Amino acid sequence: MPAEQLSMFIQPPAVLLMGDSGSGKTSALTTFLEAGIETFVLCTEPGGPESLVDWASRRKYPLEKLHWATALPATQGWQGLSDLINEISTKDFETISKNKSGIGKGETRPAAFKMLQNIQNFTCERTGQQYGDVTTWDDSRAFCLDSLSGLSVLAWALTVGHKPTAHMGEWNIAMNFISDFIMKLTTDRKCYFVLTAHVEKEMNELTGVNQIMVSTLGKKLAPKIPRFFSEVIYARRSPQFLWSNNDPSIALKNRGLPISDKLAPSFVPLVQAYRERKKTLLPLPQPESTKPAA
Repeated sequence: MPAEQLSMFIQPPAVLLMGDSGSGKTSALTTFLEAGIETFVLCTEPGGPESLVDWASRRKYPLEKLHWATALPATQGWQGLSDLINEISTKDFETISKNKSGIGKGETRPAAFKMLQNIQNFTCERTGQQYGDVTTWDDSRAFCLDSLSGLSVLAWALTVGHKPTAHMGEWNIAMNFISDFIMKLTTDRKCYFVLTAHVEKEMNELTGVNQIMVSTLGKKLAPKIPRFFSEVIYARRSPQFLWSNNDPSIALKNRGLPISDKLAPSFVPLVQAYRERKKTLLPLPQPESTKPAA
């Protein structure tokens, strides 16, 4: 079987890169460029493109191979804020929580559809060029979703709008949306995939120990997210930027990277490990006696 067909059976790494604000998560995405990987970043928080451009320029990476789009969660319009003031000032908690239509939910749809459209047909905001469905890209490209925090805000707003409280069913709807969204990206892709995430301490219900986990909706979703990824990395700054996949207080995972708490903040070693893994799938040379006659 040709190597091109064999490579279809092995996905490039899917990476969950988590850390506090300022730990270098967004800037590290540009290191794919150093490995020759065309890099596409969908930013769900303000300031993402600036960080990408500044870091790529500082390192003299090829900007023509760096593409970004934004899908920021919808802020409340003035009418939404007015409705929210009226709800809070005239109704009690129980009445507000029973508002099944949400508040200003219509304002949240454009942001959600923009995010989805940029996955179905990524449009670079730097050039205006369209690149098609990210799940059809090969391993010459990386798709990065920056970050889970923005996705979580978007999912929550899509579910309840700007309602200040929610019942359990609404929490489950938003959490299931996030889980399904991540599963779609990690399962169907053929390119590299990175999801960045902020962190917070949560109780691990299995061990009863507080652990650092990704920051997202609810307590039950965060422990499930790492299972979608081949590499789970913790980014920190102390004082230089470092990565770790070896910390007992965090649920981390490694396949291509060596186990260490002082890894360089770069995707280059992961790209190299993947390329070496692909080489092992190349057909073995046939002995002379088994080669077909000319």
